[in-house]
Amino acid sequence: MLLDAVENKAAAAARPVWWRRPYRMVQTNLRQPDALYDQKKLAKEVREFGADVLLYNIGGIFAFYPTKLPLHAINPFMKGDALGDAIEAAHAEGLSLVGRFDMSKATRIAYEAHPNWFVHNIKGDALEYNGTYQACVNGGWYQDYALEIISESLGKYDVDGVFFNMFGYTNFTYSGDYFGICVCDNCRRRFRAMYKKELPLKEDFSDPSYADYLSFKERTSLELRSKVYKHIKQVNPKVAMTGHRGDSDLIRMEVQRAVDRPQPEWPYQAGEQARWAAAYGQGKTFSSTSTNFVDFAWRFHSETSGYHMLRFAQQLASGATLDYYLLGVMDQDDKTPFDDISNLFRWHRDNEAYYTGLRSGARIGLYHSHSNGVFRKRTDSAALGDTAFRGAYRALVEARLPFDFVSDDLVKGENGKDILAGYDAIVLANISCLGDEEARCLDDYVKGGGVLLVTGDTGFYDERGSARDKPALDSLPVKDKPSVRMHMRGSYFRIADGELPTPLSTLLMLDGRYFVAHPKDGAETLLTLLPPQRFGPPELCFPDIESDLPGVITGGYGKGKVVYIPWNPEWQYFRDSLPNHRLLISDLLERNIAPAPVKLDGRGSLEVTIQHQASTGRMLVHVVNFGGQRNNLYEDAPAVHGLRLGIRNADGKAQALVSGRSLIAASGPDGDGYTWFELPPVDAFEALSMEGRR
Repeated sequence: MLLDAVENKAAAAARPVWWRRPYRMVQTNLRQPDALYDQKKLAKEVREFGADVLLYNIGGIFAFYPTKLPLHAINPFMKGDALGDAIEAAHAEGLSLVGRFDMSKATRIAYEAHPNWFVHNIKGDALEYNGTYQACVNGGWYQDYALEIISESLGKYDVDGVFFNMFGYTNFTYSGDYFGICVCDNCRRRFRAMYKKELPLKEDFSDPSYADYLSFKERTSLELRSKVYKHIKQVNPKVAMTGHRGDSDLIRMEVQRAVDRPQPEWPYQAGEQARWAAAYGQGKTFSSTSTNFVDFAWRFHSETSGYHMLRFAQQLASGATLDYYLLGVMDQDDKTPFDDISNLFRWHRDNEAYYTGLRSGARIGLYHSHSNGVFRKRTDSAALGDTAFRGAYRALVEARLPFDFVSDDLVKGENGKDILAGYDAIVLANISCLGDEEARCLDDYVKGGGVLLVTGDTGFYDERGSARDKPALDSLPVKDKPSVRMHMRGSYFRIADGELPTPLSTLLMLDGRYFVAHPKDGAETLLTLLPPQRFGPPELCFPDIESDLPGVITGGYGKGKVVYIPWNPEWQYFRDSLPNHRLLISDLLERNIAPAPVKLDGRGSLEVTIQHQASTGRMLVHVVNFGGQRNNLYEDAPAVHGLRLGIRNADGKAQALVSGRSLIAASGPDGDGYTWFELPPVDAFEALSMEGRR
C-alpha cells in the first residue's frame, strides 16, 4: 500500500498541473455526515473510478476543518480535521484536490451578528432556507468575511484549486419560490452611487431602473469575483480558481436537468456550454460537471447512463474535459450510471494524449451575445426568447456542419478582429442587441473577406435594447431600416429553379414576422414572398395574390458579403423541425464559403466536430450519436452502421479511438478533396485521429 502511494504521488508530480491538462474530476458535494467517511477509502474509490481530481468541501456555510473564525460554523458532525485528512489521502493516491467554498450563505451565527450582510427584500424579510441565510453580494460576508475564510484555509492547507458555488445574486429558494430583489442598505447605497437613482421596484423593463439594475448585478458580481481571485493569489499563488465569466484560471460550469423546465427538451445543453467556454476562455481548460441526480428535489436518484454519456460525448467533441457531480461520497444508493461513466473516465485516461492542447478546426462561428441574452426582453423580439439562437444551433448541428461560438464579450475586446478572422462565416441569429463597437468589428470582418449570415432584426437595437434609427451593421445589404410585418401565418416563399436544392417542392413555409427590406443597389435576391393566403374553407384555398418581396438578400461589402434573411427560419426550425428551414441555412453557408473540412454520409441523428493538436499535427474528429434521445427520454444510443466520413486533404490512415480500430481510406480524394473512410459502428460516440495531416 505504501509503495502504491509513493508511485501514485510520483506519477502525479511528473504531469502538468491538473488544470492545464485534460483532467477527470469527481465532485463530492458533501453533506455534514460525510465528514465521518473514511477519507483514504474515498480517495481510493475516486482514483479507481478513473478520476484524477477530487473536489471536496472546505467551507463557507460549514467548515470541514477546525476553523478559528467565530462566525464560520464548524460542521457539527466532524471529528478531527476532515479536510486535512482528505488532502493527505488524495495526494497519496495521486489525485489533485480542489476545495469547494459556498460563500453564498451562512448560518444563523453570522446572521444574528451582522444581519446587514445578508439579502433582505422590500418587506424586510431575510432570504432564509433550512437555517441558512443568503449573503448579499454587496454585504460584509461576501466582501470581507469570505476573504478571512479564504486566508485561514488556503494559508493552512495544501489544496490544488478552489471552486465557489452560487457566486452572485439569488432571489429564489431551493424550492423555487420567488423572493424579490435585495434592497438592503448596501445595495441601495452602491446602486445610488453608480446610477444616481433608486433600485427598481420590480424586475421588469417597465421599471425605468431595471436596465441599470441588470448592469449593476453584472458589474458588482464581476468586481467581487476579481477581488476574490486576487486575494487567493496573494494567499497562495499556486491555487487555481475555477470560474465562469470574469477572472479565473479555468472555466467550470454545470449541466443538469430540471423537471419543470419548459418543453421541448434541449439535448444540446452540454455542447452549448462547451462551445461557450471554448469561445470565452480562449485556451483555458474547461468542463461542465454532469449532475448525477435528476433534479434538486431528488438528489439521490441518478440520471440515466445514456444521458450522462450524451453529455460527455458532446463535451469531449467540443474540447471540454470530464467532470462528474455527486451529492455525497461514492457510496450512493443509486449507482445506475457508474459503470459506464467509470469506463469512459478510464478510456479518457488511456487516451489523454489525444485530448491535450486541442483547438477547434471549425470554419463557421455562431455569434453568442451575452448582451442580447440580458436585454432582448426590452425589444420587439422578446417573445422569441432564445429560440432563434437555439434554432440556429440545431440547424448547424443537424446539418453536420462543424461550428464554434463567437462571444460578444471578446469581439468587443482588443482581439476581436483576430477572433473573427479565424472563420469563413459568422451566423448572427436574430442578435437584436448589437453595440457600435461590435458592429464596426463585424463590418471590418466582412470588408476583409468574411461572410455574415444575418437573420431577423439583428442590430436594430443597441447593446442595452434601445431601438436604433438604422441597423448597426453598415454591411447589411438593405437600404434604411426594414419595417416589420407581423401576422404572417399562411405565408410562403416561392422557390425558383436553382434557388434551393428542393427538387420536389417549390414552396417554403413562413410564419411569425417578415421584415420588409429594400435591397441596396447591386444586391442579389432569392425566393419571393407569397403573402398570407386563405386557408379555409378549402374551396377558397388557392393563391390570389403574389409579391416580389425577397426571402434572402445578399450583397457584397469590401472583399466579403452579407447574406440577410429578413425573417426567422432558425426560429421556425426550432419550433417545427422542418428540414427545408435547416436546408436554407446550411445551403446559404455552403454556397458562400469553402467546403467544410469534414463531411459525414449516412443516416442517423449525429453531430460532427473537428479539432487540431498543434504539437503533433493530429486532427481529431468526433461523431456524436443522439439516437438514444427522444425529447426528455435518454437511453443508450443504438449503434449506427454504414457511416462514411470524408476528410479534406487527409492522408489515408486514421485511428478509431473508441472502437480501437485502425482505418484505411476506402476512396478518394474526390473532386472536392475529400478522402473517405468507412466507420465502425458508432455507439455513444467515436473519436477518429488522423496523424500528420498534409
